[in-house]
Amino acid sequence: MKTRLLEISVLIFVAFSLSVAQNASFVASVEQTTVGLGEQFQITFTLNGGSGGRNFRPPAFNDFLTVGGPNQSTNMQFINGAVSSSISYSFVLQPRAEGKFTIGAAAIEFNGKQLQTQPLTITVTKGAPAPKAGQQNANQPQADANLEKQIADNLFLKLTVDKSRVYQGEQVTATYKLYNRTRLANLSIGKAPAFTGFWSEDLEEIKQVQFSQEVVNGKRYDVAVLKKVALFPQRAGTLDVDPMEVNCVVQVQSRRRSNDIFDQFFNDPFLGGVSNVNRKLRCEPLRITVAPLPPAGVPPGFGGAVGKFSMEAWLDKTQTKTNEPVTLKVKISGSGNLKLLGAPTLHIPPDLEKYDPKISDNISHQGEKVTGSRTFEFLLLPRHAGEQRIPPFTFSYFDVEKKKYVASTSPEFLLDVGKGSEILAAPTSGISKEEVKLLGEDIRFIRSDNVAFTRKGEPFAGSLVFYLLSVSPLLACAGLVLAVRRRQERLGDVMSLRNRKARKIAQKRLVEAKKFLAQKKKEEFYAEISRALWGYVADKLSLPPSDLSTDAVRTILESRGVPEDIVTRLTSTIQQCEFARFAPSADSFMMDGVYKEAAEIISKIEEAL
Repeated sequence: MKTRLLEISVLIFVAFSLSVAQNASFVASVEQTTVGLGEQFQITFTLNGGSGGRNFRPPAFNDFLTVGGPNQSTNMQFINGAVSSSISYSFVLQPRAEGKFTIGAAAIEFNGKQLQTQPLTITVTKGAPAPKAGQQNANQPQADANLEKQIADNLFLKLTVDKSRVYQGEQVTATYKLYNRTRLANLSIGKAPAFTGFWSEDLEEIKQVQFSQEVVNGKRYDVAVLKKVALFPQRAGTLDVDPMEVNCVVQVQSRRRSNDIFDQFFNDPFLGGVSNVNRKLRCEPLRITVAPLPPAGVPPGFGGAVGKFSMEAWLDKTQTKTNEPVTLKVKISGSGNLKLLGAPTLHIPPDLEKYDPKISDNISHQGEKVTGSRTFEFLLLPRHAGEQRIPPFTFSYFDVEKKKYVASTSPEFLLDVGKGSEILAAPTSGISKEEVKLLGEDIRFIRSDNVAFTRKGEPFAGSLVFYLLSVSPLLACAGLVLAVRRRQERLGDVMSLRNRKARKIAQKRLVEAKKFLAQKKKEEFYAEISRALWGYVADKLSLPPSDLSTDAVRTILESRGVPEDIVTRLTSTIQQCEFARFAPSADSFMMDGVYKEAAEIISKIEEAL
């Protein structure tokens, strides 16, 4: 049987290679011309007589929401010894309003000629259209239910955590995985989790979905990690790890119309004969029980550190002079809630001035643990000569493995301070404490006896120049204060800052995408275009990542006066980029066209807002 099929395949491809495409046509077709409001339908643009079309350009679906696509498929037919091929581009659309709407012509280049489809008219009714006579199938509801069940059994999203009972501040690792046994045509994140009640830190940056295989209940699935995050509960009690929502487009094989072996061969899902099914996946939330830290045995100065840590402390030098700075460094290393650690409490002698520490982090993600170090740098300024003693200080944490508090104590530091400059170092004033005391006790006056003062010319006091010079410092100070205050207000207004810099940041990302375009790096190009569009919209509308979705963006942009066709082009371009990112094997539009479209969309939205 295998030999017979191989012979048939060889004959088909030999005949195909010898055939010449004649009378090529480019047509548009829909499953039905009358649809109900809210109902989805598929439109297909097919090039018959060849598969070498270039520069496919779809029409603008202004009156419809693009739910899925573009999806490309190739088909071959063997009729009376002749082989013909075709290539199809399909979209899943959903009407926005009732009425009659015209879908314009699509275009494609073939053998140096420009081919166009005929426009199609779609009638949108209030409800789902009634089926024609003879089309009613009593088994259709049952068949649809079976299809939904099959997809649900073979495509689902799952949230797992490494532990469900933890202490407050202890790390929980949450992983969102996609399990798939279907032909997945498109994948996009619908809504990201918010992690209310947790401090979160991503353990993996998922730029491109990578599938591996796992066996679950005896079935082999293609599994992809969509998100892995470290969570640190900030309060005791019961907390829910939020779910994630994912939008998928699944290609299912059309029903067989014949038992003929040739019909089955050419209805193979890789050669055509498929339809798209849209499905929204949502995993179940998980509940975490958070126990409070034990109240007994809490060390003095405990700041909430939970994990396993060690402390190092040292002076950058043990000999110095008065008014010359010395740095005391405290480095805390280990695994746990590093980014939530506060500086240890130091008891510094009064003859040493201490300033707020500079904090630097060196944190990595080894496996599923947040590890690394946090360093505190204290600047100390000695004011008097002599030996200065810095007493030991303590850093304490709760060890989750030992279930008890652990304290680390630094050594005592001796600082030998010699006589140095009497001028104080910045950021204090320019006179020493001794000089301040001397000025308070004895002020020397200038002798005025036997000194004659004479005037020459007009008196300076009371002149115009005198008043200008007197007022100018006050005006300069007032202007400086206003400028500084205005700058602080601008910098403090994060939402306004994001709004002002949205286009500039998007243009930088487009420049980066242009580099990938020149290098013909397809996946990196589409990822950068997607980041540019999503980032621009998020910054311009001051939206957090958890609220980013195509529906929310569409609603806000249209309420702000952005034309509907621009919003449609934005969502369509984002969907095209997501399709190219998550299904790299599928063909896509010309990268140069997508780049120009993205730049024009950003410009149009900027003008409208």
